[in-house]
Amino acid sequence: MKFRLCLVSIFAFLPAFAAEPEPSSPTLPTVVLLGDSIRMNYQASVVKALKGKAVISAPKDNCGHTTNILENLDRWLAGQEKAQVIHVNVGLHDMFLETKTGKPRHTLELYEKNLRAIFAKLDELSNARVIFALTTVVNENLQAESESYGRVVRRNEDVETYNAKAREVAEEFEIPVNDLYGFMKKVGADKILRPSDGIHLSPEGCDIMGNEVARVILENLSDANSTK
Repeated sequence: MKFRLCLVSIFAFLPAFAAEPEPSSPTLPTVVLLGDSIRMNYQASVVKALKGKAVISAPKDNCGHTTNILENLDRWLAGQEKAQVIHVNVGLHDMFLETKTGKPRHTLELYEKNLRAIFAKLDELSNARVIFALTTVVNENLQAESESYGRVVRRNEDVETYNAKAREVAEEFEIPVNDLYGFMKKVGADKILRPSDGIHLSPEGCDIMGNEVARVILENLSDANSTK
């Protein structure tokens, strides 16, 4: 592995680079990870946790917000027709607070509309089991004090509101939800968040969240295999 996502550097406030996907294997199931910088943070830990159990594939891009995912799904899933699980983690960029308005980049209504379109398109493009990960906890005080932001750019009240809507839509599509928000609250967000910005994951947080994502993926791989 050439890159370790959560090494602290002078650019620690920036999203981490994506880990290189493992080579394809004729015997191991393929899992696709889609999502923003939080996905990029925990990806290497997922690869490590699932080594010998699944092949992990993911875009090198930061997938950003729901509109960006919708526009790029065909490209990112090209060649992944045999993937058994697709884990989607998107929301933080939709909730980003615009400087001029102080409101989220995407309204709750647009977020819902985009999620519905994403889920419908995933159903068209793949036979994989889709898992939707709820958006992670943020620390508003750390954001305001950070050199990178210097203001609150994501609010937990928005995270909870958008997560509730995402859960509702996922359940309507019969898509299992990975409650990373609830898991983070249970474990303790202070152990997981990067102190320098209050949004991204610390080195310890990368491993904690990556292992949890891997656990949920394995459960769904087992369920998918048992229903064949």
